[in-house]
Amino acid sequence: MLSIIVSWRDRVELGRALPSLLAAAKLAHGDVTIVNFSGSAELLRGQLDGHRDDVRVVEVPGQAFFNKSAAQNVGAASTRHPVLFFCDCDIILEPDSVAELAQRLLTTDGIFGTLAGVRESETNSRRARHVVSFGYELHIKTADGRQLTIIDSEEDSQTGLRHAPGLLLVRRTDFLAINGYNAGLHGWGWEDQDMISRLTLGRGLRRVMSGNAIHLSHDDHARIAYYPAVTSRWESRDRMFRTALANYDDGNFLGTYDRDRTLVAGPQPSHPLPRDA
Repeated sequence: MLSIIVSWRDRVELGRALPSLLAAAKLAHGDVTIVNFSGSAELLRGQLDGHRDDVRVVEVPGQAFFNKSAAQNVGAASTRHPVLFFCDCDIILEPDSVAELAQRLLTTDGIFGTLAGVRESETNSRRARHVVSFGYELHIKTADGRQLTIIDSEEDSQTGLRHAPGLLLVRRTDFLAINGYNAGLHGWGWEDQDMISRLTLGRGLRRVMSGNAIHLSHDDHARIAYYPAVTSRWESRDRMFRTALANYDDGNFLGTYDRDRTLVAGPQPSHPLPRDA
C-alpha cells in the first residue's frame, strides 16, 4: 500500500530513524526507498548497518548540490505502491499513525495528508533566548475559487513542538497529476509548502493532518550545507516562496517529475494506475 521515500545526502541521523521507518512500512504493507543524492556511499552503508537488505537504495551520482525536490521525484519514480510518503531522514515515526493515515488516503477521495507535528529530540534546539515561539499563517485564493491556508511554525522552545509540512502522504495518481515536486525551487525552506500549495490550488485536494513524530535535532549547518549559495535559511525560504507565488499567479501548478526521473538510468517500475486516473 505505502512507498516510503527518504532523500539523503551525508546525514548521520538516518541510522537512528530507520527502525521506525521500517516498522511503519511493515504495518502499511509497504517498503522503504532511500535516495542517495550524490552522498557518500560508505557513510550510507554505515547508516544502514543491519538493515541493508530491508531497504532499496537508489543512487543519483554526479550532483554538485543537494536538491531535495529532485531526489523526492527520483524516489517516486523508483517505487510502485499507490500511496507515497515523503519522509525526512531525521524523523522517528509513530508507525501506527502513519499506517492509519495511509489507509485513510487509500480509501478517501480528494485528500492528501501530512503529519500534524513533530517534537524536537532536544528541547530548544534553535537556541531561543527571549522569543520562545513564532510562526505564520498564509492565505491564498485563486480566481477559480480555490483557497489555501498554511499555518507553519518554528520550534516552541518550551515544548519542543512545531508543524510538519514536509512529512507528506499523497496518492501516486495525485502526485503525478501535478508532475511531482518542483526542483526549480532549489534551496531550503519552501519545497514542502509548495507541494501543499499545488495539491490544494492546482489539484483541488483537501489536506488532512494526523499523527506526530520526533525530529532528531541538529544545527543549521546540517540543514543547508549541501545547497548552492545558501547562507541563511530564512533568505532561502523567502526567495523560494516568491518564485513559487509567481508560478501560482501564472496558473502554473506543475512540478518537474518528468525531467527529474531521468536522473536515474535504467528501467523504472510501472505504476499501478494510469497518470490521469
